[in-house]
Amino acid sequence: MSTTDPVQGAGVCPPPRRRAARIGRALGAALALYLTFEAGRFAAGYNIIGAVRERDAQQATIVRLEHAERALQAQLLELQTVNAAHAREAQVITRTIADLQAHIARLSEKLAFYKDVVAQGAPPIGLRVGEVLLASGRRAGHYRLHLSLLRADRPDGAVSGTVSVSVDGVGPGRATLDNRSLTGSSTGMRYRFRYYQELREDLVLPPGFKPKYLTVTVRARHAHIAPLIRAYPWDVIGVP
Repeated sequence: MSTTDPVQGAGVCPPPRRRAARIGRALGAALALYLTFEAGRFAAGYNIIGAVRERDAQQATIVRLEHAERALQAQLLELQTVNAAHAREAQVITRTIADLQAHIARLSEKLAFYKDVVAQGAPPIGLRVGEVLLASGRRAGHYRLHLSLLRADRPDGAVSGTVSVSVDGVGPGRATLDNRSLTGSSTGMRYRFRYYQELREDLVLPPGFKPKYLTVTVRARHAHIAPLIRAYPWDVIGVP
């Protein structure tokens, strides 16, 4: 029968207990190292809890600033859209005012002409040449003629006829250009009105021709209305 030494049996641990003891010592050493590391960072001024809180606060600030930036961008886009719309409206209003002012000026001129005709007294039946203007075209020697006709009496019906033009000046070969040479038409502009009518015609001068006078001849189909002939200095009726 074998016997076990009490002293020897008490000093030897079973294998599982030895492994548990080694693991405990390793964990204790790791914990000691971590605590030593944290103690060192804390001593250097680093606080992990404070760092986490500061990071969260900064993240919240970033989110808040991003929301504010998007809101400001939306407001800026809205203001730019409103300003663009107002600018277009201002341009339209300015253009409309200018057109109305020009129209009022033309009506004032026509009204003054009518008043002058009435003040001087008019024959029972008669034609009058109102406004005569020459606008320069896009090409050299090209012009746009604006001409108005009116009745100086109180007509009971419409009057009709033709208007022809000619230009006197200095040029190669001839000094007078007839209606065919200026417009390509031998009949002239046709008119028919009771009180007032505006006519427009394109005129083309040959190269080298220097105009001096524009002559307007108004013929009516009514035999009792005599032809009306008026001459106008080219420089006076010309507009840019």
